[in-house]
Amino acid sequence: MKTYHVIGAGGIGLAIAISLHKAGKKVLLIEKDPEKVAFCKNQGVILNNQSFSIDISEFDQWNPDPEALNILCVKCYNNDEILKKFTPSTKVVPIQNGFDENLSAFPLTGEGIASFISECSPKTTKATITRKGKLHIGPIKPWANLTILEDLNNSLKQGDFDSHLVGWSLPYKNTKLMYNAAISPLTSAGGLENASLLKPGKLRTLFFKFLLENHSILKACKQPLGIIGPFHPDKVAWLLSHQWLGESLAPFFRPSLKKTYCSMFLDIQKGQTEIENYNGHLSRLAKTSNIPCPLNNLALKIINEMSSRRCQGNPQDLSIFLD
Repeated sequence: MKTYHVIGAGGIGLAIAISLHKAGKKVLLIEKDPEKVAFCKNQGVILNNQSFSIDISEFDQWNPDPEALNILCVKCYNNDEILKKFTPSTKVVPIQNGFDENLSAFPLTGEGIASFISECSPKTTKATITRKGKLHIGPIKPWANLTILEDLNNSLKQGDFDSHLVGWSLPYKNTKLMYNAAISPLTSAGGLENASLLKPGKLRTLFFKFLLENHSILKACKQPLGIIGPFHPDKVAWLLSHQWLGESLAPFFRPSLKKTYCSMFLDIQKGQTEIENYNGHLSRLAKTSNIPCPLNNLALKIINEMSSRRCQGNPQDLSIFLD
């Protein structure tokens, strides 16, 4: 691929665009927020206080280039508007956390699953990587479109990105969902940093139960799981099922989550979240196999109610989980 269009100038989109730019690729950022577009034109794209000059276009004025690979780095609730501009031959690789049925129906080239955290300052194209991690790139159908995806993977590596090509994206996407669907609703409801989930107490116990529920749903529905982090999800579930082991390991993982936050916290205040793409997806999966999912159903209820009020996370909303 000679040209890359990165749709969405958020934390992940900016990190991807800069990596491709550093690899010498032709990159165009696409963003709907006019203030972000203006910031980028005036000050460039800034990652970890290093600035890069990258072209940007407002979404309404942009049309896909049939020769470009489109990397979709927006929230799932923005997909429908973008899909209207695509044709079945458009080459698209989303890097998203949630499961979107409408996007899944599109003939995607592949998917990227990010285990790093890149946080973007509001109304700017300035981001900071607050937690290092990998990007797993793979096809929707096992071993398909590998030539295009290998080219993308190699380009990102040339741009100093920790990118890895895998034979199938779904196992890694399922594993990321297992974690995100436990972390996001709890920290967003309480307005907490991610590391707070690993402090000793009732919240940590609840977090472990949430992870075990998510794992049980995915296993019962025969969903493949990949390794993100040091352990396979099956090993994580085994460790958490032995409470003393999970509690003894928590202090070693907590430092890597300090000063990191879930973007759902800010989305709640805007009245629109990806909760249906996280916990809603798991709840629907659970119904197909008659698996109980009380925590996922509770998360849907609490986050949707908070979103309707456009409120900030607070201990009172989190206490509903803990009761």
